Amino acid sequence: MRGLVINGKFLSQKTTGVQRVAHALTSELLSRDLGIKIRVAAPKAAQNPWATGAGASVLKGVPWEQLELPVIAGKDLLVSLCNVAPVARNGDVVMIHDAQAFISPKSYSSAFRTYYQTLLPIIGARASRVLTVSNYSADCLTQNGIAPREKIDVIHNGVDHILTIARNDEVLERLNLKGRPFLAALGSVQHHKNIKTLVAAAARFANKEARLVLIGAATRADYEAAGIEVGESVCLAGRLSDEDMRSVVEHAQAFLFPSLTEGFGLPPLEAMLLGTPAIVAPCGAMPELCIGDALFCEAENVGEWADTINNLLADSALRAQYSKLGIERAKKYTWASAGDKLAEVLLRSL
Repeated sequence: MRGLVINGKFLSQKTTGVQRVAHALTSELLSRDLGIKIRVAAPKAAQNPWATGAGASVLKGVPWEQLELPVIAGKDLLVSLCNVAPVARNGDVVMIHDAQAFISPKSYSSAFRTYYQTLLPIIGARASRVLTVSNYSADCLTQNGIAPREKIDVIHNGVDHILTIARNDEVLERLNLKGRPFLAALGSVQHHKNIKTLVAAAARFANKEARLVLIGAATRADYEAAGIEVGESVCLAGRLSDEDMRSVVEHAQAFLFPSLTEGFGLPPLEAMLLGTPAIVAPCGAMPELCIGDALFCEAENVGEWADTINNLLADSALRAQYSKLGIERAKKYTWASAGDKLAEVLLRSL
């Protein structure tokens, strides 16, 4: 039987949602006795905690992935978990998380958009199986010509990694949040993240002590350049460590997620597992993942967002209700379950 090679380019990249998924799924695969040899190949200078005899690399980044990785993989099955795979190979397995470059082109630079719109259909056509993270994403991949539905396997992400992260409550003092009601959200100026709706809703907070905390690298100047005026009710937290982020999210009265499209949406489910009620837009995969156990607001209806937030802030029983519902829903999404499904697909593909 052939062995398995995992594309470890993610080990050389900054950790965002996609890289976090790749880390978790790789850990799950390597924790199982599948009866096959598994190697994790990584570019030059990458920190590879799973140095499994894949050999030393001489290239980095895209040249490594497209030129050197195919040689390293040889006749083994190559699995790529971060959207992109070597275009010169046939019959491998690739995880394509979403079709955002097709659905929300305004969110990306011209170069990024062109790169993904060109490569993804080629990669999808050459792969033996295409993995994705929700039924919504599977439909989008099919609708945008990336892969036929019968070639796609859906593996929902896990969210239980959030429970392994220690909380650092000192961040609450630093951000002047201690003793103050606040809502948390991931800040971004990307069009599909729809942060302008939250900022507008924050200006309508009934409790003038309440704050909207935007977590992320975007600065006041970035928001202003995007036409978003950040008022006094908004706290720009900047980029936070995992420990700081857990503290902010877990202490928030709610986590807000107004995205116009998302292939999965880890952040609101992470918040729900921590007991923080989520308010989300009924877009992308969110209805599939948490309908009935999170509060929903129409994506760009500022008044509805403001009213829902004000009601939740004023009603501790409502917060407790959605805290309990959210925990029970989010418990269903585990990395062990995702790892079982991934192992099943890969063994069938060998």
